[in-house]
Amino acid sequence: MKRVRVAPDRWNFELEGSGDPISPIGGNILGDLHPVRGTLFDHFDAADCDRRLGLMADLGLNCLRQAIGCNRVFDPQTGLRAEGLRHWDVFIKLAEKHGIYLMPVGGYIGGGDWFDIARLADGDRALAESCAFWDAFSTHYAGHPAIWAWDLRNELLYSANPHFLQESGADPAGTTHAILSGWPDWLEARYGTVTAMSTWHGTSYRSFTEVPAKVDFEEAPFDPRCADVRSYLNERGFQWCKAQCDVIRDRSPQHMIVQGNNGWLSPDQDLFLANGFHNHALHELFDFVTIHPYPAHQAATGGRGDPLEGGAAADYWYSACIGMARMEHFGKPIVVQEFGWYGGGRSAFLGPLPVRTEEEHAEYMEFLINALLPHANGFLNWPTFDMPSAADISNHGGIFTHDGKPKALSRVFRRLAGRVARSHHTRARATSTLRASLPGLYTSRTEQDILWDRIHEVVRSGGVPDVRFV
Repeated sequence: MKRVRVAPDRWNFELEGSGDPISPIGGNILGDLHPVRGTLFDHFDAADCDRRLGLMADLGLNCLRQAIGCNRVFDPQTGLRAEGLRHWDVFIKLAEKHGIYLMPVGGYIGGGDWFDIARLADGDRALAESCAFWDAFSTHYAGHPAIWAWDLRNELLYSANPHFLQESGADPAGTTHAILSGWPDWLEARYGTVTAMSTWHGTSYRSFTEVPAKVDFEEAPFDPRCADVRSYLNERGFQWCKAQCDVIRDRSPQHMIVQGNNGWLSPDQDLFLANGFHNHALHELFDFVTIHPYPAHQAATGGRGDPLEGGAAADYWYSACIGMARMEHFGKPIVVQEFGWYGGGRSAFLGPLPVRTEEEHAEYMEFLINALLPHANGFLNWPTFDMPSAADISNHGGIFTHDGKPKALSRVFRRLAGRVARSHHTRARATSTLRASLPGLYTSRTEQDILWDRIHEVVRSGGVPDVRFV
């Protein structure tokens, strides 16, 4: 295997040395256990990993995004754990054997491997431990050809509430306090004086500590204070990512770095997390941009409808996915790093979902992939294998059943792998450039809906939108 890098055209990936083009095509997570419940390194089975990686390779897949299981390989007091590291050494050799590149995803030291909102809120200690982890782990695998890119974390989420897939005994009030602890200092750095801030905000606070802030989205169209809260979270997320990226760049300079899901804005949801879809971290820190488009909010009660129903709901969702891939293009490849739906039974996401067949699932995914191919370079399904015990679409979302039987979706990915193998891609040229107000999007659902409607109008008319935020 040869290391992968971004090509000089800033849209393709290429192999080091030969310059041959390559696109990441594959899935997320090798086993059938959802990473909120653990990883395959908790009870490592090399033979089973060998078998599953072989199934991926037989289909023509070349990339796996996998939770590292940080707490199995690292202790903040003693450093790398010998047994966990031996398992990873075996695992990465098996991936190399089958020609499967890895996109290893970091977790929360002392906490969860996929979500842990309370630990993310605990900025100083958690960040120091994360930097120590990357220092040790990326040094151990520095330059390894089977690493596609290091992924800092999955779907960073500044919130006072635990993720709906993860139980947590965290105190929401304490979490909120921790997240907003730097808010007064940020205001002072931005405005200098309370008088200058009050003039801009149209308020009369006596100190920066008096200025209220909520972590969750506030519906207050164009309110400068509410927009500032989003910007504060952006800056906090940027600094959190930058500290870890600096460590990895120093220890493993030949590898790319990403952050799982940079695109949070999607139809029918409040913009509850600003850092991500518009963050200067995308310009400065990461080698490519990742999006995780799921129609969960659109399919929920009050949304525009499940795209598997077809018709207007499907058309709107496909337009929205194109919009997600086109938003504020950063001159970097766009990888659909995690996406999918489900087929082969009943499922759930934000609420119960009806029975869908494997064929319905496959048809939806093929249509979506074809719609996105001119706007993205890489597709990793969620998950690789069905996860029967999962409480969301992971239970029937796989390319394979939980034990490895190819599902209807496997035919879609086989065709996709053959279609893009050794192919040079060109990003579709925009026919329209839409401008959207960041303060508006940060503070108004109406402004968000208007943006999606405008994107849909362009796509429906046969055009290609670009989006610039002002």
